[in-house]
Amino acid sequence: MDGFNSYDSTCDLSAIKDFCRDNGRVVHFPKNDIFIQQGYVAKHLGVVQSGYFKYTTLTSSGSEAVVGFAFEGEIVADYYNSFNGLPSEITVKAGTDATVFQIRTAEARNILHTAFKGNLSAINGTLFSEIYSRHLELYRKTPTERYLDLTTAHPGILDIVSLRDISSYLLITPVYLSRIRKNLEENPAG
Repeated sequence: MDGFNSYDSTCDLSAIKDFCRDNGRVVHFPKNDIFIQQGYVAKHLGVVQSGYFKYTTLTSSGSEAVVGFAFEGEIVADYYNSFNGLPSEITVKAGTDATVFQIRTAEARNILHTAFKGNLSAINGTLFSEIYSRHLELYRKTPTERYLDLTTAHPGILDIVSLRDISSYLLITPVYLSRIRKNLEENPAG
């Protein structure tokens, strides 16, 4: 799933990815196994070798909401909180059986500090921009438009990610997503 997270192509993260691939411990995560647990400081960062990870948070009702993904070749981490020694506000778990090249957060922090010459504001700014854009899209676009944007930009996502997780990511119910898909099948022009 090339380019799912735009920060991955905006920031040059090749140093950390190369280090993970060359020096990281290869760890297999069966589906739903946790990589980062909400409420705890993340100890690892990794590059997804196979499968994918989903970023989730608990809603006020106690249900799980999908807020992001990391696919093959992308970094899986909770950058801000882990790099600042703060408990994570998300849980990152394998969305399917997945393998990751894993390194300790302290190693990742040192590599990124060196790669960005001590100025991590480029990464923070890029992450903020991506999150802010996604937030604004929730107001600018209808659920149907967000679904079409997602499936147009990432046509293979429906083959990889469950419709339940896609609906959660789009902030709609699975039933509403089914209605959108049915309507699009019946009226392909929109």
